[in-house]
Amino acid sequence: MWRWTVGVTLAAAAAACAPNDASSRAPIEQGRLYTTWLYGSQFDKLWGRFSPEMRQTFGSVSELASFAGHAVSRLGPEHGVVDERVERASAFQVYSRTASFDHARHPMLLEWSLGPDGQVTGLVLRPAPDSGR
Repeated sequence: MWRWTVGVTLAAAAAACAPNDASSRAPIEQGRLYTTWLYGSQFDKLWGRFSPEMRQTFGSVSELASFAGHAVSRLGPEHGVVDERVERASAFQVYSRTASFDHARHPMLLEWSLGPDGQVTGLVLRPAPDSGR
């Protein structure tokens, strides 16, 4: 089974940045927007919302595009959201989306950790916890 996991798990609070459309949205809307950008290969937009720790993890927008683009293309199109929610984890909000994909045998879990200003402080994409049943 194919697995992909990237995590900068709830890194320290991201440095403040100038507010923009993404930072003024509710966490569920931010998660949906970032997911749309991920699926649409809009890596420059994602990079602009990444915390310094996330940028350090990936190194450059090109490396993000190579890594994430490969993962998303291997999954194929999303064809059904099974579950979607936002939970608080300390100073962060965690947007979780469990969905099925054309080329994945089991539902996948996509999580965005969001800092107080909407910056992306973590990203995880892996098989959903109960997908082995």
